[in-house]
Amino acid sequence: MSEKNYKSDYYILGVLGLLTTGVVILLVVGNLVRQGRSESPGSRTTYSTNIDGTLVPYTLFERLGISVSRSERVLLRDVFDDIHVLFLLDPLIPMRADETEDMRAWVLSGGVFVCTEVPMGLARDLRALSKKRIRSSRSRRVTGRSDPTESSGPTFIPVKYSRLPLARDVSQIHFETTEVLHSDVPDSNKPDDTVEPLLADKYGVRIAMHKFGRGLFILLSDSSFLANGQIGKSDNSILATNLVCYARSNARGREVVFDEYHQGSGHHAGGFSVLSKLLFTTPAGWAVLSLTVAGVLYLIYKGRRFGSRRDIERKQRRSKLDYIYSVGATYRAASANRLTLELVHNWLKRKMTDLTGLAHNAPNGIIAAALSRRTGAESERYKEVLDRCDRLLARTRLSQRDLLLAMKQLTRIELEVFHEHRSRK
Repeated sequence: MSEKNYKSDYYILGVLGLLTTGVVILLVVGNLVRQGRSESPGSRTTYSTNIDGTLVPYTLFERLGISVSRSERVLLRDVFDDIHVLFLLDPLIPMRADETEDMRAWVLSGGVFVCTEVPMGLARDLRALSKKRIRSSRSRRVTGRSDPTESSGPTFIPVKYSRLPLARDVSQIHFETTEVLHSDVPDSNKPDDTVEPLLADKYGVRIAMHKFGRGLFILLSDSSFLANGQIGKSDNSILATNLVCYARSNARGREVVFDEYHQGSGHHAGGFSVLSKLLFTTPAGWAVLSLTVAGVLYLIYKGRRFGSRRDIERKQRRSKLDYIYSVGATYRAASANRLTLELVHNWLKRKMTDLTGLAHNAPNGIIAAALSRRTGAESERYKEVLDRCDRLLARTRLSQRDLLLAMKQLTRIELEVFHEHRSRK
């Protein structure tokens, strides 16, 4: 029979190794791309430590004891169940139509949405606010980053606007732009139950609120006061605290969430998560699971044991002395009994001294004592057999009967010492 060719096995292992290496490289590159995307200029992600990020206000809210977290999933109905106040600042990824519909229902039921722009799908329900959308002295860049030439710098809150909800303890604010919301400051003679300014300075309304069902839309003309590079200037940190406290006081709960998915830092459903969802939430998935369980149970049934398990029996190995004894049979046939015993005795004695670490010419008493320590048997029995063999070898002639008796005793010692087969006394 020709030997098995292992080339195909090596090919399979090589292909699997290349595929594994490729997957690891893709994961590493994807992670690097994701990190680079989260640190992109103009991003208001709470993971970013650059001047445009919002990690500082996120940490500030945490230290003030506000329950704040991040959302890295698409804003659908199941996500809104755990959100009471949602911050979406200068998104890089536009909202989808299904997200807009679910957000509309969420705000109507009491959610508070803090944003820099109203989603397009809600324009039909927010005409009052959309008509009062941002108007600036100079247009902003599409990326959300302000033009340094239109920086407003620090501005003071006029006395006539100091009673607005977000102006408490705020005397000076610092925005990057002069963009304002085209909305009038509330007048007691001209009530407006739709849009209510929350903060205004010498340029106009900076933050406004729109009531929508049981919830609110809070629109920011410029979110730069929440950025890492701006929140420490003037009274921006107080304004940020007033904003989050006002939003929580008008929400149905206290949980504040920053959206990260639309900042490019979210995660998409992978193949494994999609497959697991299909398996556990659809009838077809349950059918596949049922068949799999049935197949496993069938394999267990077919592979079960009958009766109790039997221990592996240790087979008694043949003594190497048997080989020597068979060779000596040739000498016995030639009436060379003494030569046969001499060969067997010298071979076994040499093995004993090698095993115990003694010299080959060590006395029988010392060899017997060393063997006794290893086997636990009486040393006198070993010494008696060795001495008897020496006496037989001292004779000039050896009978067949004496040879067979000596060979039997030597064989028993060899099995007992070297193969751990204890002889019965």
